Amino acid sequence: MSMWGRRSSVEAIAIVVALLVVGVLLTAVTRTPAREITLVARGMAFFLESDPAIPNPTLIVKAGERVRITLRNEERGFTHDFAVPAIDAATDLINWNEDADVTFDAPDRPGTYDYVCEPHALMMRGRIIVQ
Repeated sequence: MSMWGRRSSVEAIAIVVALLVVGVLLTAVTRTPAREITLVARGMAFFLESDPAIPNPTLIVKAGERVRITLRNEERGFTHDFAVPAIDAATDLINWNEDADVTFDAPDRPGTYDYVCEPHALMMRGRIIVQ
């Protein structure tokens, strides 16, 4: 068999392909699962699913941590999204009784990053603190 202008045996090609597959599988299996955070859009604010009393909560994550944010829209008549513009992470706009999620890696550099509902950014905004 010819590959890149060189003759290679089928066995050599099979070994290279097998090594690539094993490498991809090891990466997928050993990767730390994303931390799950569920936010609820209600009353023109974000609320943690686990703490419905504090509007637009500050989210604290570790530098480099993989995070999955799920947004559930419980507000009739309004579409909402969740976006962290500084790291280019966002959900699509969702209607009442829908949900959407976005998974991203927190920046490696500690700092404070704003999150917003883009159509309602004046009221629906909070902070993510990367430690």
